[in-house]
Amino acid sequence: MSRVYPLIICGGNGTRLWPVSRTQSPKQFQKVGDAASLTFFQSALERHRSLAYEKPIVVSSVKHRATIAEQLAEVGCDAQVIHEPMGRNTGPAVLAAAMRLIVQDPDGLMVVVPADHVINGDLNQTIFAMVAAAQQGRIITFGIKPRYAETGFGYITDGGPVIEHPGLRNVQRFVEKPPARKARLLVESDIAYWASGLSMFSARTIIDEYRKFDPASVEAVRLAIEHGTLAADGFELSAEHFGRAAAAPTESMVFEKTDRIALAPLSVDWSDVGSWTAMYGISQFNDQGNVLQGDVIAVETTNSMVRSTSRLVTLVGMKDAIVIDTPDALLVTRVGHCQSVKKVAEYLKLGNRVEAERHISVKAAPKPQDHGLQPLFHSEAVQIATARIAPGDSINLAPDNRREVLVSRGALIVASVHASSLLSAGQRADLPADIPVMLVNGGNEEAEVVVMCFGMVEVAEVPAPLTVEAVPQPAPGMLPEPGGPPNVPKVANG
Repeated sequence: MSRVYPLIICGGNGTRLWPVSRTQSPKQFQKVGDAASLTFFQSALERHRSLAYEKPIVVSSVKHRATIAEQLAEVGCDAQVIHEPMGRNTGPAVLAAAMRLIVQDPDGLMVVVPADHVINGDLNQTIFAMVAAAQQGRIITFGIKPRYAETGFGYITDGGPVIEHPGLRNVQRFVEKPPARKARLLVESDIAYWASGLSMFSARTIIDEYRKFDPASVEAVRLAIEHGTLAADGFELSAEHFGRAAAAPTESMVFEKTDRIALAPLSVDWSDVGSWTAMYGISQFNDQGNVLQGDVIAVETTNSMVRSTSRLVTLVGMKDAIVIDTPDALLVTRVGHCQSVKKVAEYLKLGNRVEAERHISVKAAPKPQDHGLQPLFHSEAVQIATARIAPGDSINLAPDNRREVLVSRGALIVASVHASSLLSAGQRADLPADIPVMLVNGGNEEAEVVVMCFGMVEVAEVPAPLTVEAVPQPAPGMLPEPGGPPNVPKVANG
């Protein structure tokens, strides 16, 4: 019997679960529930961890290699890890895993598993019932009977039974994220299934089919493997060659074109957890219909979800609320409006805000004599100080008279209540007077800044929870447009 290898795909940014999910710490590496729960990635590993499965294969971005290693160690799981130098969607990721696997196991079967879904039920019984079909060259996609007309999912329609394989169905067609009316008709037809993102095939079959439909990507991935590098924590694909593969999902590149495709219905509870509303729906409610995670008090509040990771959050008289509090960002929305959260992440990216990329380490601002500003020179007319800011850290400058900052090394975001701007080494800015300013290092290397003040130079001394409030997020209208934001501190090369 062929051996079966779980293939865990860890791509995607999960912007609809901002502010917990960020580009550099996306949804799949976040906790499913409270602080004691596993992450989405770890839960996927555990679902396919038994004597019936071989060691899993994990494909993820090279920038997440430390996170992958840490989370594998936390659950004591050994895996074959492939590091992508850049994201090219699921197609090249699956192809790279298949080409690596076929060398060590020519008859190996792969079960492709998204790393960021929640599944409850006997999934593996159906998977192993399809092994014979996969051995005979079938590509099997697993479908979920829809519970409602969802416009954010893809659908697969049933084309009738596959006679030689009981339980397997022919695929009539694929429907990608239909409008509301079409989604309702699909659900009412009783022959449509949600596309779950799970699939099964042999490494040999998927490579053969890819060669038919996209031989250029097969060659690009082959060269990316040939010129890749092996390290203690996994195999890194060559960026020069991997970047030439078509950035497209396996579904559009192969599944929708091949005559080997088949559908296996799954009888499980499934969610792709594509929004905070979906996260609320899969969580355990209390008697008031609330999901409360962290240090939370809810009074006269119903059907709401509150998650706090760092401080006390209280709700009074709320209904259908979603409140997600992290040390550097707060989201407040309503059940049913959460699909638009990704727009916030888009605004932040447009404004070059570090909060779109990573979690900022927010802590009590240091005093001048500590590790904040270090005085260099002072007189009655001017004072000059310097500071080194580590990646992900920030310092606050208290309101004062005329001030200037000069970035001598690295890059810093200069943020105030009115606007924010990015300064690179050699650039300086006049700071607005009489309002607090935050200097944030959103890069990957230490930054150094010189602060000149015609008056006293201070680092704002505020309690840690107030540090974020001292420098609020700019309103969407104040976000920088390409080419330079309005109303930002004057920047000049110096």
